[in-house]
Amino acid sequence: MNDQFTETTSKSWFARIKSALSGILFGIALVIGACIALFWNEGRAVKTANSLEEGAGIVQTVDPQSVGTDLEGKLIHFAGDLKITDRVSDQKFNSISAPAGAVKLVRSVEMYQWKQTSKSETRKKLGGGEETVTTYSYSKEWSNSAIDSSRFKQPDGHENPPMLIERGSANIGSASVGSVKIDGARLSSLGKSEPLDLTEANRQEVKEQLGIGKKVVMQGNTIMISGYGAGPSIGDTRISFSYTSPTKVSAIGAYNSGELKSYKTSNDRSIFMVQSGNADAKTMFDAALSSNTTFTWIIRAAGFMAMFVGFKMIFSIAGVLGDVIPFIGNVFRFATGLAALALTAIISTVIIGTAWIYYRPVLGMIIIGVGLLIAIAALFLGKKKAASTDNPQTAAA
Repeated sequence: MNDQFTETTSKSWFARIKSALSGILFGIALVIGACIALFWNEGRAVKTANSLEEGAGIVQTVDPQSVGTDLEGKLIHFAGDLKITDRVSDQKFNSISAPAGAVKLVRSVEMYQWKQTSKSETRKKLGGGEETVTTYSYSKEWSNSAIDSSRFKQPDGHENPPMLIERGSANIGSASVGSVKIDGARLSSLGKSEPLDLTEANRQEVKEQLGIGKKVVMQGNTIMISGYGAGPSIGDTRISFSYTSPTKVSAIGAYNSGELKSYKTSNDRSIFMVQSGNADAKTMFDAALSSNTTFTWIIRAAGFMAMFVGFKMIFSIAGVLGDVIPFIGNVFRFATGLAALALTAIISTVIIGTAWIYYRPVLGMIIIGVGLLIAIAALFLGKKKAASTDNPQTAAA
């Protein structure tokens, strides 16, 4: 039997107009924010690209086994085997540690909980009002984060207890390649994740700290904390661990008293790169430039969508006013949607072009000049074609 709850709400035409008017203010703020973000993004992209080009021109590839004091403060690149002397342990359970050579230990926690999903259907009514029918469904599932059941539409009978323990991670303090130390936090994203084998001593420690009054058993490399039912019940928790242990790394940064730090370029941008495997400096800088381009386009797309949504909210009042006759409201929404799309395309393009002129004046002026030449050429060809049409004898000759 489905565990569902259905709610029907109505909204008058005047209440919808009031909401649309409030939405106009938020829409204006969204458009302004998108404009600022688009302009800032172009500057960020240019400054990042300039700093990477500067770094690529001055970086020195060195032997990490013997880095001299003459390289103090310089931008260096090296590759080699990662050496780790310490062991990384879980911050909650002292007996649980990653194998030697690991740089990160991850604690994964899932709890069996109630989850609410909703589906709404809105119907327009003659006179401008609308009726919304929302169906809330409740199901049980494993989740790695706490689901706040107090926010459910129908919390009674769907209560979730607090999680016994949160997920977390621990990093190695530091490691080294040759004579150069690297902060452990810089290495936390490297290497392939591997499951950690757990022991009876690990299970016993978890039971002592978390499993009072509950059953704590091992299922492979997972510790299960549950009631005594046949199947999972709300509040049951499962805990597992994984670790990463890269063996060879490549890095770029500033050499500072035996450690690798961020390098400050002339435009006050930081350069620090580290990755698994053996990569030369050019490959690493090319990858960083490519990532910068990708991120730039992501921000452009996000800014474009935010501006489009903002204009849609500004124009939404037209659709609400037209909803006195539902068909008219749909026509208005289609028309204002096209207007919002056109305005977004024009304004976002102008902002990006203006930012290019501001941050790259020479290139920006060249682009504008090329555009003007194309426009003049198109105008000239158009006039010539028009003159030929008006004088067919000249055209025939």
